[in-house]
Amino acid sequence: MAWKAGSGLSSTSGAALEAVREAQATLGGAPVTFGVVFASPQQDLAAAVSTAAAETGCGSIIGCTTAGELTERGLVHGGVATMLVSAPESVHAAGFTRRVKESDGAAARQLCSAFPETAARASAAGYPHSTTLLLIDGLAGTGERVLKQIMQGTRPFQQVVGGGAADAGAFRETLVAAPGSCGTNAAAVLHVFGGRRWGVGVDHGLRPQSPKMVVTRADGNVVLELDRQPAFEVYRAYAKGRGVTLTPENAGLFLINNELGVFLLDQLRCARAPLRVTPEGGLACASDIPQGSTVSILDGDVESMVAAAGRAAAEARENLGGADPAAVLLFDCIARHTIMGSSFHQEIEAVRKVFPGIPMAGFLTYGEIARYRGRLDGWHNTTAVVTAIPG
Repeated sequence: MAWKAGSGLSSTSGAALEAVREAQATLGGAPVTFGVVFASPQQDLAAAVSTAAAETGCGSIIGCTTAGELTERGLVHGGVATMLVSAPESVHAAGFTRRVKESDGAAARQLCSAFPETAARASAAGYPHSTTLLLIDGLAGTGERVLKQIMQGTRPFQQVVGGGAADAGAFRETLVAAPGSCGTNAAAVLHVFGGRRWGVGVDHGLRPQSPKMVVTRADGNVVLELDRQPAFEVYRAYAKGRGVTLTPENAGLFLINNELGVFLLDQLRCARAPLRVTPEGGLACASDIPQGSTVSILDGDVESMVAAAGRAAAEARENLGGADPAAVLLFDCIARHTIMGSSFHQEIEAVRKVFPGIPMAGFLTYGEIARYRGRLDGWHNTTAVVTAIPG
């Protein structure tokens, strides 16, 4: 039997219930197998996830707070977006954990604790393909470490997709939830097995704007020195050349709009978002940048970023391997929205052109997750991650 999906979007006082019912209407009575809820920090995330679980009778609903909520209808702020999936020929397991910042290894093990038994059931049922959907505190700074350990705790070449929870640009506290559990410093997963592979695509459209530099001192996710200069002083000089005066207090928006690109040999492999300035003049980033890495400061424009979203969508469609799509999940960085401003709708349209008439849901993130065949890196920033769920 084919998989079906429905999306919902609302920004009213009863946003969660309205979004869930809108998604259910698209399903036409098909039972919900799993789902996701993306809620503004203005909404009650725990209540939204509980509402989705109660309305659908499905306990495999996970969710997180956002910097913007979206479906194929567009982007809103202050609302709730949902995606509900009916997957009759599938096997899945959900998980939730806390303390991802202090105990990333233990957190990953808890998230993967049900995977071996679920994989065994999937193998017996003849479902060879699997994808893990991961939502994690986007301010923890351990997203990439948790992701790598999920890879070790699942199976070789496991696909992992998802995003870092956000708090509408406040950079104070983000929440992740599952039915009966909600909190900061947390993560949730859905491990889904089926007969067809999910399609994943990634692109950013960013270009280096500074000379290449070497991370000469780093501590975990904090970059302390670039070319032996305090990291924030390097950014301060870069900003001054563009007519911007930076202080540790006003630097947040400039940092996420001018992220660090990390090179592998001469190839720009990924972007890393500095989130805040540390007391010692370092940059606390959304994920680790190892000491010795070659980096440069990045920037983009509307045209290049919209084109990148279209390429990511086309890659996701190609990676479906000929299957028809049932749904699309879009994990898109808050920095892309701040750079593109009122033109951000063009990015959603670029994805819709590749997947016309297909339900879509997603959110503006503090980090994007896409680890799949052909890519060694899995944690991204200022990137569009498009995930196509097969029908």
